Amino acid sequence: ALPLTGFAQTLDRIQEAGSVTIGFLPDQAPFSSASAGAATGYAIDLCLRAVDVAKQRLGVSTLDVKYRSTATVEAGLDQLAQGDIDLLCGAVTDTLKRRERVAFSIPIYNGGTGVVVSKDAPKDLRRVLEGKVAHEGPVWRSTVNRGLANHTYVVHKGTTDEAWVREQVATLGVVATVVEVDDHAKGVAMVASGDADAYFADRMVLQQQIAGVKGVELLDRYFNFQALAIGVARGDDDMRLVVDTALSNLYRSDDFEGVFSQYLGSPGDFTLKLFKAYARP
Repeated sequence: ALPLTGFAQTLDRIQEAGSVTIGFLPDQAPFSSASAGAATGYAIDLCLRAVDVAKQRLGVSTLDVKYRSTATVEAGLDQLAQGDIDLLCGAVTDTLKRRERVAFSIPIYNGGTGVVVSKDAPKDLRRVLEGKVAHEGPVWRSTVNRGLANHTYVVHKGTTDEAWVREQVATLGVVATVVEVDDHAKGVAMVASGDADAYFADRMVLQQQIAGVKGVELLDRYFNFQALAIGVARGDDDMRLVVDTALSNLYRSDDFEGVFSQYLGSPGDFTLKLFKAYARP
């Protein structure tokens, strides 16, 4: 086993229990989703690699893996801060505000906010969401707001995407309704049924969610870029080192391209080089 320096609370708890509890978001495929009482997905795969490194650190051959589903990212962050889970795995954005409660690994993916709209969405709305003015002619502030106003926007409660949408609505002074849901499928369904005009969430998650849903489409635009990471307890450098070691080993290995491709599609050369840069020597 590798030497333990400053044996921290998470590893201590794991050793005493003989198990690791992974918190996950059940509706965030391809990053995390429920699967026969367990969990699956890209982030889950990475967390399981961290469990393998934890076993090496603790000098044990086995650790039971327990899964705890959490309804929202915020709920998962609370459970992590309270020690109810050992890792939070999914499409979890690393932000300074969230670091007041928890800590994060090196990045596992570069995500960003996307939007799903109806294929019959109003022309002005579509143009603005595509980054164009609402209509041709002189460009006034009101012409931008005209395309966004008097619509219903859906967001996933407690996400950075929700915070971003609310900030944009407030900054632009748009008269619009923002509705919260606690499940991505609900958000997409509201757009498909005409009960909402647009659903904002992580673009990769949306790409998975709209599969097989008629009458909706994912616009080809990222509104921002967000680093996704694995959540660990704040102030627990030993556990974060365990996770970062597992990720760094994977990113430098020949296995990484296969793991990434299994869930997220084939990575380009730039992506492979970027993750090697994320890896710590």
